Amino acid sequence: MSTLIPEGDRLVRLLLMACALVALGLLGSVSTIVVISSFVLMLAFHELGHYLAARWTGMQVTEFFIGFGPRLWSVQRGETEYGIKAIPAGAYVRITGMSNLETVPPDLEHRTYRAQSYPRRMAVAVAGSATHFLVAVLLLATLFGAVGRPDPAEWTVSEVVAGSTADEIGVLPGDRILSVAGVETAVFDTFGRAVRVVPSHTVEVVVERHGVRSEHSVVMGERPTPVGTMEGFFGIGAEYPLRRVGPAEAVTDAVSQFVDLVVISIEGLARFFTPGGLADFVGGAVDGGGPDTGIVVASGTSDDVRMLSIYGAARLAGVALESGLANFLWFLVLVNVFVGVFNLVPLLPLDGGHVAIATYERLRSRGGRRYTADAAKLIPLTWAVVTLLVGVAIVALYRDIVDLPDFG
Repeated sequence: MSTLIPEGDRLVRLLLMACALVALGLLGSVSTIVVISSFVLMLAFHELGHYLAARWTGMQVTEFFIGFGPRLWSVQRGETEYGIKAIPAGAYVRITGMSNLETVPPDLEHRTYRAQSYPRRMAVAVAGSATHFLVAVLLLATLFGAVGRPDPAEWTVSEVVAGSTADEIGVLPGDRILSVAGVETAVFDTFGRAVRVVPSHTVEVVVERHGVRSEHSVVMGERPTPVGTMEGFFGIGAEYPLRRVGPAEAVTDAVSQFVDLVVISIEGLARFFTPGGLADFVGGAVDGGGPDTGIVVASGTSDDVRMLSIYGAARLAGVALESGLANFLWFLVLVNVFVGVFNLVPLLPLDGGHVAIATYERLRSRGGRRYTADAAKLIPLTWAVVTLLVGVAIVALYRDIVDLPDFG
């Protein structure tokens, strides 16, 4: 147990932290403080999920801190120390006995994570991501009820990539694309699928402008995928009119939209963490930012779609906030869904690694005799995962510093 900081010193450090935040706001902008605070709160809610689940299942929680590094303030309440640390880069909860490598007094063994039943360990392991998902659904329901839900059946062109197939045939913002290669494109997802499968093919594209239809015979553009093949690329972005809905419909629509975003996040991660996806990502840093296809929205407009660092994400969040509260809330929805999904990847040190271990132990247990995995054997794999993630973070940060995408 850590030594608690004297009260006077705590107050001084808290005051210094407050002054630092104010200085940050003066040197940057108020939006900077809002963005950083939102990120910290998001990660704090993640750990709050673990904390509440651990307390509910009877596990011992010894620490719950926001931030990392030197303590600024802390207080002991029962067996748990709560506090704030100097670097606002997240939060953490310390639960006793997360693996067989931790030495625990015999009288506390029954309250360790490792001693609990499979359902209780699963509840604690997934609680962080569940919190992200709950926040995302609540934000979506709020947006749909207060601002409106995008209507996918009424999409129009929002922007056109210069030199793309769409640009060559004169597509303009506000136009509607009714069909591609005979496939009706009532929703943008259908349009994307229709375009992807016809790289370099001559196809018919039907465009509507102010109620007047025109047909164009075009050779579809193309771009590489992470697996070395080519996919079609038309070169437009989409915008959707907003339709406000009642509370009940807002909730059901929020759940439906949430599921779609989870699928998109899984597909994006699966495409990025492939040899081709990682090679393109690293290659973009070497050659100064060629086209990336690590995380791709088919038929989108960007020539540089890529994984962002914390710095890049913060810049994007700032742009979203300055363009309106609704856009910023949408950004928080996307980040919460992505972080929640990413944390469930079944590898340590992510939460999904603890889910995988608990499930493996459950499957190996026989005849009432519980099997316990040796965490020491997983240390090399864990370090390999950490090395990969740190490498991705460094490359992403480098790219965002030297070649930050234009967020508008």
